[in-house]
Amino acid sequence: MNSLLPLCGPSEPRAGDIHLVMCPFAGGSASAFRSWRDLQPSGWRIWLAVYPGRDQRMNEACAASIDELADQVLMAIDVHKIAHQQLVVAGHSMGAQVAYEICVRLEQQGSAPLGLVLSGCHAPHLRGRRLISHREDGAFLEQLVAIGGSAEELLNEPGLWPVFMPMLRADFKATESYGLPQEVASARLIRTPTLLIYGSADQEAWRSEVEAWKAWLCETQGPAAISGDHFYATRRPRAFLEHIRRWFELGFARMPMCAY
Repeated sequence: MNSLLPLCGPSEPRAGDIHLVMCPFAGGSASAFRSWRDLQPSGWRIWLAVYPGRDQRMNEACAASIDELADQVLMAIDVHKIAHQQLVVAGHSMGAQVAYEICVRLEQQGSAPLGLVLSGCHAPHLRGRRLISHREDGAFLEQLVAIGGSAEELLNEPGLWPVFMPMLRADFKATESYGLPQEVASARLIRTPTLLIYGSADQEAWRSEVEAWKAWLCETQGPAAISGDHFYATRRPRAFLEHIRRWFELGFARMPMCAY
């Protein structure tokens, strides 16, 4: 099981490099992050978390929950021997839920990562406004097109539905099933420095819904805005990564650590 795919970074990695593990959105695969391969972030190595049911894991059963995905990505981080003090876990949309749960597990183990990035996703106590996992295939794909994904070609090729629909449906069922009551936020408060990001024209996760993550976080910056719709993370990767680098190399370094 190869759950981490190297996207970009220095040709000759150094011991002190920061490792960014990116957890993608529902339906996200390596092809969606192709533009990231052109980036050359000095001092950073970028990895993509590959969920089961796609890419090199196409023949594996899809995950049924956010918890299962978080467990798998955390296992892959350990397999690759990425030191947690040099680890930034990032997630976009559904991936933010996965990234948050990874951070919860690491803090429970007493081995918090260097940082956390939550992007384009409403807080756990809020519910998404576009719930689509229960819809029949055609209507389901039409909603994906409306979100702004690359499902339009798939919508016109029903012969491909048996290949891609299980993965897409599993992802959306997992993300739409994820939720936590706000009453438990204090017991699950993350102390890892966290950057919040939202898209200026994102209709799937408004600024206020992203900012609501602060109830679950102790030390935060943002929400920082990036121009674009829900898929700004893949359409403007340089801006996305520069926000992260700026805050973790400069912004959080000036902030006092949160007391336990």
